[in-house]
Amino acid sequence: MKVYIDQSQVVDRTLLEKDKLSYAVLFQVLGGTVKKIVTDHERLIIAHTAPVYPTWIWAPDDVNGAELESIYQVIRKEFVPVVYYRFNTKYEIAEYLIRRFSEEKQDEWKVAVNIAAYECHKAKAPVRAVDGHLERIAREDTALASRMIREASLAIGDRVFTPEESMEAAKEQLERQCLYIWRNGKGKPVAFCDRNADENYVKISQVYTVSEERGKSYAGQMIYEICSEILKEGQIPILYADADYIPSNRCYQNIGFEIMGKIATISV
Repeated sequence: MKVYIDQSQVVDRTLLEKDKLSYAVLFQVLGGTVKKIVTDHERLIIAHTAPVYPTWIWAPDDVNGAELESIYQVIRKEFVPVVYYRFNTKYEIAEYLIRRFSEEKQDEWKVAVNIAAYECHKAKAPVRAVDGHLERIAREDTALASRMIREASLAIGDRVFTPEESMEAAKEQLERQCLYIWRNGKGKPVAFCDRNADENYVKISQVYTVSEERGKSYAGQMIYEICSEILKEGQIPILYADADYIPSNRCYQNIGFEIMGKIATISV
């Protein structure tokens, strides 16, 4: 296994051919600068981008026992302290890591989130009409972007951003012009998400509706309009959702998303 720091690993993306949807984020990550990548360039990839994001672990479906143990040992060596990290991976790998962490008393690891991978080939308008309009957040509006990113992290609960992390993320994402909000008829930002493209897909993430405005179909309308734009551009929208949270999954399916696979996030 070779370790690379602050490099891209575009060549390794060919290994993800059969897992393009479930690992679309990793596919995109490998095309840019990655804080740490551990790979054998054949069957194993472990990629960590930043503390606020999960670390991705990939292996083919026929991963064997020796490879599973190799993944565990690499994590123990290269990702210290291990309790600071979260890992997105296939269920077989997740189960093995949880068992090994338990055997060596490496705190209490568990599946934190069951993730459903969705894609949409035809967007369907929500049945319920809503007021307002879709808007991309302007580069100079760091305060709004930072606030929405932090509120989204608090609501989603996967990784809660500090105010400093929220501002750092806002500046980076505003530079890429990938943050969107839905303003209601009174001009209030009521829903939020981002969209990021690679060669294959456009990923929608950080989907969030402010607490007092939930149940009014704002997020559904926002995602529908973004999906419609993506499809008109000849690309395919995808997103990942907590498979166990019924309301959001129902919303995505009503818009036209179809579930294509599942992975898991494990953490302490």
